[in-house]
Amino acid sequence: MLEHANVKSNAVKSPSTDPFSPIQQQPSMMASTQGSPVPNRALGFSNENMIHMQRTVGNQAVQRMFSSSTRTGSPTIQRAVAAAAPETIAEPAAEVAVGAPIAAPAAVVPAEATQVAASAGAPAMAAPTAVSAAPVLAPAASAPVEAAQTATPAPVSVAAPTAAAATGPIAAPAPAAEAPSPAALPAPAKDLKKYHNYNVVFEWFKGRAEKEKKAGLFGYFDDLTTGEKMSAIKTMCGNDRTPTIDKAKKTMLTGVFTKTVDWDRFSEICREAKAKNITNYNADQARDYAGYTAIVTSAATSGVSGTATISNTLGAGGALSVANAVAPAAGVLSGVASVSQIYNASENYDSSLSTAGKAQILGSEASGGAADLARFTAGTVNGVRTYGGMAASGAATAAAGAAGVVGGAAYLAGGVAGYVESSRNQKKLAELEKGFSAKGSTSETEQAKQHQRDLGLAANLGGSTQTINKTKSAVTAAKGALMIAGGAVMIAAALSPVGPILLAAAAILGGIGAIVKFYKKSKRKESFVDKALNIDQEMTKPENAGLSREKVRQGVLEAHGFNNVGQCYNQLVTDLASMLYEGGVAGQDDEAKSVIEGIGLEVNRLKKKPGKDLIAKKLHT
Repeated sequence: MLEHANVKSNAVKSPSTDPFSPIQQQPSMMASTQGSPVPNRALGFSNENMIHMQRTVGNQAVQRMFSSSTRTGSPTIQRAVAAAAPETIAEPAAEVAVGAPIAAPAAVVPAEATQVAASAGAPAMAAPTAVSAAPVLAPAASAPVEAAQTATPAPVSVAAPTAAAATGPIAAPAPAAEAPSPAALPAPAKDLKKYHNYNVVFEWFKGRAEKEKKAGLFGYFDDLTTGEKMSAIKTMCGNDRTPTIDKAKKTMLTGVFTKTVDWDRFSEICREAKAKNITNYNADQARDYAGYTAIVTSAATSGVSGTATISNTLGAGGALSVANAVAPAAGVLSGVASVSQIYNASENYDSSLSTAGKAQILGSEASGGAADLARFTAGTVNGVRTYGGMAASGAATAAAGAAGVVGGAAYLAGGVAGYVESSRNQKKLAELEKGFSAKGSTSETEQAKQHQRDLGLAANLGGSTQTINKTKSAVTAAKGALMIAGGAVMIAAALSPVGPILLAAAAILGGIGAIVKFYKKSKRKESFVDKALNIDQEMTKPENAGLSREKVRQGVLEAHGFNNVGQCYNQLVTDLASMLYEGGVAGQDDEAKSVIEGIGLEVNRLKKKPGKDLIAKKLHT
């Protein structure tokens, strides 16, 4: 009964107060609506109510258009296998007919129409479920509620539909913690039945996985989206445009007599398809293997030579020939080890290293290696002369002794400095780990808890590395002390066997230290992966009762897309290094920065240093 009065009063109001109002953009539409009240009455609305509804719907659409999506952090490695997010399929855009009213969505119109009609004294009538003129499409389901709330407020306040009634296309998106409504998003597309060539290869890998007992790892692959699977299969078939089983066999099968799928490569391809950064910053290179080989062989030959010299001194006449024969080879191999050490020191030097780290690289590794090279060269001269039946050269012996003293001093100083710094860093990282654990237990959000857990893992890994380095530094200092003593004896008494024996003992000790460090790092991989994946907790689950730790661990590894412990460890180091870099170097996360400093690096945020690769190396070595 109030329609005419409402129309008249509404004509005084200016729609220009809302710059995004659809009424301002469609003047012909408004005139048409005001001049034709009969259709509005047929729906049970007054013209003012209809305009209010149009403005409300338009403002809600604009708010969602200008809202930004919220990005949430992800843990370094997911602790539980979550279902893959459904693929986003864009809805076709609907064109709005010029001069036609914007149709109210089905979910909003009934609720608003009931409220407005009741206030106007008109009977409440349901709005039509669909209007062919121009429906307002639903915003993307991922648009956060917070963004909609902070957008430009609408000048007309109309109560939003309740969660129970929000089933239409313009329903407010659910919070991030809730699963999207099936009506809002299509079902996840994961099968390849529509892509025959890809599906054939997929089924072949499925059969091989069942045969070779890799169902868990294949399950990770099977959980990828259709696009990710197709990308992975294409790579597994040599990036050929038309995947076939023969191409997959050529690329993925390994073995001489018994052909099996290269499941390590399979794992890497699957994780790459899932947009994982699988770069192994700590992969040993050719120079590393050359260094390992030279150190071990030089230590072994030096040991044989030293033992033979001792035996000869004690009266074992047959040992002299052994000592004379082995000495030249020991000198050559030791020289190769020294060259490798000098080269690696130059490659490992970086301006982001701490002062003690730089001194250790330059003063200990490089200078000690150079002195060793001079000593081994002089020693080889005497070894060749002795093997040829000539007397040892006094000048060469004196030179070898002097080089032993110089090199020993460098190793002693570097070992002591490294021991002090590693001890300090170890304590600092242990305290940081405790602090992260305590803070994580009191964090209010899962994202904050996960971040604290990742920081704790990085501090734990860096701390264990500092412990290993502390032991290695102690051995290096002892090696330096033996070299100083051996070199001094050679200078004082050229014919005395004590000097060469002490130098041989120093070489043996250095080799033992390198082997122990390598062994500890290898064993640390398993314990660290168990900590990161909560294997202790997995062992307590009823479904794992009676299973060995190795089987439980392997099952968890494959569920996360890894074929072995080494792959998981490398991914952890990569992810942790990326997290520390993004927060402590590229960002303003002082907690991440403190961990980087704890592993012996200096942060320069202006130069964006250190990089991810150096952080990863210092976490591991």
